[in-house]
Amino acid sequence: MANPFSNKKKVRGWKRRVRQLERLRQAHLRLDMDALRAAEREYVKIWLDPWSRLVPRNPPYWYRRRILAAFMDILHSWRDALEATGEPYYLELWLFHPDFHGTQVVAAVGDVIGFYDNTFEPAENAPPRPPALYDGPAYDLDGLRWRPGTEITVQLGSDVDDPEEVARLLREADRVQTSKYTGDTIYIFEKGRVWQGSLPAAST
Repeated sequence: MANPFSNKKKVRGWKRRVRQLERLRQAHLRLDMDALRAAEREYVKIWLDPWSRLVPRNPPYWYRRRILAAFMDILHSWRDALEATGEPYYLELWLFHPDFHGTQVVAAVGDVIGFYDNTFEPAENAPPRPPALYDGPAYDLDGLRWRPGTEITVQLGSDVDDPEEVARLLREADRVQTSKYTGDTIYIFEKGRVWQGSLPAAST
């Protein structure tokens, strides 16, 4: 029986996929400031089939660059809208690698701004900007200020009671820590890198 959660079927209809991406770009190009102020955060992700299904997958690199072109348009548009308010804001492009399907544009205002200060652990040994294979003629990644971080997943020791599973976690985890709040064991797995890119102010 075929796995109902599999997402490995060959992608067809690329012209339709390109049109779908353009609709996503147009739908999010204008930042709804009223909605942003009400929720204090807004974001746009790769809500594109088949890459955003329950089991996500990465598109080919030529299509990733098209996605980045759309997200850069959104990033610039949102920057202009936020600066027009004269209020403090947070706005960044998160570029994930190799898990590109997590890439997104994130904005925040009000009390939520500080929430994103430490979203990702700094990756001190990572390249200062995303890999060159993400460069494209429609945008300039070097025009952003980048902060390399680490994408991680965690497993709590309290959720595991099988000794063999505990042994596996100890072998495979990149780091093991103890929560200073609960005393629980935390198994940390590094999945990849995420570069957080921000635009300079429009006036600079």
